Amino acid sequence: MSLKSALTKPLLGLALAALAGCAGMPGHSACAFFPGDDACGRLPVSADGSGAQIAAPHYFASDGNSAYEKQFQALLAQSRLDALDRANGTGRFGRDWRDVQNSGFHATYAALQRLARPLGDPELTPTQGKPGEGRFTGRWRMSRQTLYLDAAARPLSPKTFSFSGLQARSVEIVLRQAGQQPVDIGGTCNGPLAIRASGRSTTVAKASPFHLRLPAAETSVSLFPAEALTRCDLRVTSALAPAGAPLILLREETADPWIAKLDSRYDRCPVPDPAGMEELDRAFYAGRWLSQTCALPLGSPTLLRKSRDGFNAKVEALLGRTLPDSAFEKADPELPLDFSNAPKLRLIYLSSLEFKADFSGRVMERLIRHHAARGTKVRILVTDVLEREKDDAMLHRLAAEFPNVELQEYRWQADHGAPFDEQIAQLHRVHHVKMLATLAEDPSRSRVIIGGRNIHDGFLFHKPVDLTRYPELEQYGKTDGLSLNYYSNWSDFDIEIADPATVETLAAHLSTVWLRDANTNLSRPFSVPVRSGAAPRGVARHFISVPYEDGHALEAYFVELIDNAEHSIEIVNPYLNLTPDIARAFDRALARGVKIDVVGRIDLKGDIGGRFLTALNKLFVEKYGDRINIREFKAPDVVLHSKIMMIDERLVAISSVNLNNRSFFHDSENGMVVLDPAFYRRMKPVYDDYLAHSRPVATDVTIGWAYRLLFSNKWVQEAF
Repeated sequence: MSLKSALTKPLLGLALAALAGCAGMPGHSACAFFPGDDACGRLPVSADGSGAQIAAPHYFASDGNSAYEKQFQALLAQSRLDALDRANGTGRFGRDWRDVQNSGFHATYAALQRLARPLGDPELTPTQGKPGEGRFTGRWRMSRQTLYLDAAARPLSPKTFSFSGLQARSVEIVLRQAGQQPVDIGGTCNGPLAIRASGRSTTVAKASPFHLRLPAAETSVSLFPAEALTRCDLRVTSALAPAGAPLILLREETADPWIAKLDSRYDRCPVPDPAGMEELDRAFYAGRWLSQTCALPLGSPTLLRKSRDGFNAKVEALLGRTLPDSAFEKADPELPLDFSNAPKLRLIYLSSLEFKADFSGRVMERLIRHHAARGTKVRILVTDVLEREKDDAMLHRLAAEFPNVELQEYRWQADHGAPFDEQIAQLHRVHHVKMLATLAEDPSRSRVIIGGRNIHDGFLFHKPVDLTRYPELEQYGKTDGLSLNYYSNWSDFDIEIADPATVETLAAHLSTVWLRDANTNLSRPFSVPVRSGAAPRGVARHFISVPYEDGHALEAYFVELIDNAEHSIEIVNPYLNLTPDIARAFDRALARGVKIDVVGRIDLKGDIGGRFLTALNKLFVEKYGDRINIREFKAPDVVLHSKIMMIDERLVAISSVNLNNRSFFHDSENGMVVLDPAFYRRMKPVYDDYLAHSRPVATDVTIGWAYRLLFSNKWVQEAF
């Protein structure tokens, strides 16, 4: 064993030992209880299917979307190949798959390879067909959602919880205790139901009464509704409410056709004839394995450079008005809110790395609470590993009081027997998609906001505000290192779009992540390319990347964009640990004479793991300092957090994507790519403002020997 391995792996192994103490995810499948279900009879394109079954798949029961299905099946097949490789140490994990002494394994592996073969081409060949919307309802995924129960959460109020079985082979509803009092639940359902609690399972027939209890300690019970079950009429009782209150469970796709239509949508994107097109245009319109929308109208989006403008855009989308400056100066999270002009909303999507229990989070929670009380469907998606106890308490209480607020706390788990680097990824692989989408009954009041900001006071206030009057909220400390009580003041950038069709499209796109497979986090693709002779009308495409399930398609896209730059690349990004493929694309661009300018923040002191990240950034300066104009954003005590890339004065990417290995290998990301010189002209003053607050970086950087030793491990650099 080398010295560097001896130093690094034991240290990281300590973190894995701590992780092993965490509670496991709920599991099992409804197919184990209801094997007669038609979808259970069709084995998935997975490691448990035989070669013969996979070679002639009828997995989706032929929805008639053959081009879309073939594209999706290739992704599913590759996902299962990866699972086989992990379990058997084959492929990128070591030995040749042909060395496995098992004929069944050989047949299965070869069949999966044939299905996954299209992924060998980075671009998708456009098919025949008309552009427009399609609907996909093939049952392919494992659905898992959580119903939070708290005896003290509006104990006498009737509640309704909708569970989604859309596209699902199996549905699991996890009943999770969120309070301090035992809760009793009983009633009947209009279809068969399986219950798993304390390691035991039972099946309840249609219309048969059942009873279960959630004790006071944090615990959970899983319900597995059969496909025929669309409604349960239950009653929840406790010591606080002996008479109890009704709780209705509804199958969402049956009870709400509007949301089912949104959630099942995919788009057929017109791809113009590439003959005569410039290479950057061709790259923009091409179909690829990255999940993207078609080219959309952008209208005149609002550019949100200032921190208060960024927060107030979210407030106005929910409240119908902005907060005055005095509200930020007083920083009282319980300030009066005037809802008289609030829009009537059908759906709220809030996706963020974090949703903190601080001033920002509490105000957002109060705004969401108002709409939840009026029946709005709310979907919140955050990263579990970054949520602290007070954050969890605030969100769990909201979801327990209003079950129409559905909360997904993302946590990635490595497969059993996965290699060391993937086990380490459990500690830091996160959901990094940033979006607030509000779909209003009056479409002119719908809004979507994307960019880099999270729900955290560091994106709003220069210093931590005093919240000691509110013990249920976070009181930040000024820390530098590995602490979840960290506080930095981040300078970031978002855009707000008001075009109703674009807002709805981005919400539908996010639904592919919301309705992902619960076991693998695989999301279905959102679009399929079709050949079109017409000139394209849209100028903006939204993307969502899940790199560990889409073959690092975002990295391939960025490489293609950089490779097609002819004159200039202007970048604002704080994290500069390039992947090897992107570094080679930088080198090729420089060799062609492309001018690359980077505004970064080399010194990331104040960020989580700031010293470590600073050393990684210095490696970038060391390699490129004499060839790239690198400038350091130097607003006092402010950490740059914006992610902008502009190419040849006509393509602009605004996203959550950092220029590091994490964004391209580990974290889910999203962003908007715009091909429009007029939009570039609007963005140029924003870029110039970053330049005005920056200064040239000295190229003679110093990197400590310990960091150099650590970074000499390839998997360490790939982790960050």
